[in-house]
Amino acid sequence: MTIRRRGGRYWLDVTVNGERTRESLETSDWREAKQRQNERIAELSKRPSDPAKRRRTYAQLDVAKAIGAYSDERRAQVSPRMVAYWKENAKPLAAFFGDKRLRAITSADIAAYQNARIDSERAPKTVNGEISVLRQVLRHARLWYRLQDDYRALKNTRPPAGQALTDEQQQKLFEVARSQPRWMFAYVAAALAFYCGLRACEIRGLRWKHIDWDRKRLSVRRSKTPAGWRDPSLNHACVTALSELHQKAKTLGYAEPDQFVFPWHGRDKQIDATRSMTSWRSAWRSLRRAAGLPDVRFHDGRHTALTRLAEAGQPDWVIQAQIGHVSPQMMKTYSHIRRVALDEAAAVLEPTFEFNNASPAHDAVEGGATDETATSQSTSQSGDLPSDIAEILKESGSSGWIRTSNPPVNSRMLCR
Repeated sequence: MTIRRRGGRYWLDVTVNGERTRESLETSDWREAKQRQNERIAELSKRPSDPAKRRRTYAQLDVAKAIGAYSDERRAQVSPRMVAYWKENAKPLAAFFGDKRLRAITSADIAAYQNARIDSERAPKTVNGEISVLRQVLRHARLWYRLQDDYRALKNTRPPAGQALTDEQQQKLFEVARSQPRWMFAYVAAALAFYCGLRACEIRGLRWKHIDWDRKRLSVRRSKTPAGWRDPSLNHACVTALSELHQKAKTLGYAEPDQFVFPWHGRDKQIDATRSMTSWRSAWRSLRRAAGLPDVRFHDGRHTALTRLAEAGQPDWVIQAQIGHVSPQMMKTYSHIRRVALDEAAAVLEPTFEFNNASPAHDAVEGGATDETATSQSTSQSGDLPSDIAEILKESGSSGWIRTSNPPVNSRMLCR
């Protein structure tokens, strides 16, 4: 019962959004009390949650439970991929902090966690990502203010892992990929990565209805973020690879428009085209070893595609329309200008004159300067110009003095 009569007046006793409210309705009339009750409940439903109450709730939880509660609370506001990221990073955090409550975590504990993860040979970027999840939960619980002044993120001392493959490496990779039917999915996925710039998550989300065969376009509707939704064009290599996979899909009976291009299949090889494939990791590892490229990651295909576009001089807006949203900082990370382009840049910087032939002035200095040369050098060092040039400058309003970084010359110019 939400209305109670006490002392001749009606009182409200209700719990809304986990918060209990007890207050007088300031009336002794039952009908008016019911009306005021409904109005007050509507007001309480719109009121934001009490930060102090949230702090008390989260402060009592350990790290694993706090991240779980935070993920459940925010899952309607973020993508499923972000929720999975939070829960994945909760595992090492929970293993280290154990049953320690959020309110008991100190800056020394976070520093100890960083040291422990680095000692276990985790990359600084990985450790910073894990701490960022803990930081979000602490900030949500209004507890981060105690630690923010002492927290220092780890500096990334490792070079970028991405690389852009040369034409010879790409040729070797795809020749090997086409040699084994069991590598069909890895082959087609690699073609979309190298020659269309798609991410792995975008490739897994493709359905047959997303391919416009007539106009040679794709509709990317599942990406890392909504900024990645786009309609890139397909070149001949991508159309050829997708056509081969489409023919195989027709044979196996999963070529309907709503079915996935890369369907799920378990260990028993039973295809479920209503679910997307989770990974082609095993096939990719076997493929790259057979091609003699054991250090090539699948994501290097996207690096290679962006590098080729950048080397071809494509504008940034064209690259983003084809590849997807890429920030200026990520453009620097992804665009690996290859040695061929650097050699061409060095050739552009080559001087147009005969650089190797020594000038007469250089020979005079090497063999002993003449009196006239020495006088000219002395005059130049003193700040004067040759008489003919000085006259021209004075006619145009110039003082005839040379502006140099020599302090005495500058002082003389100012005084004059």
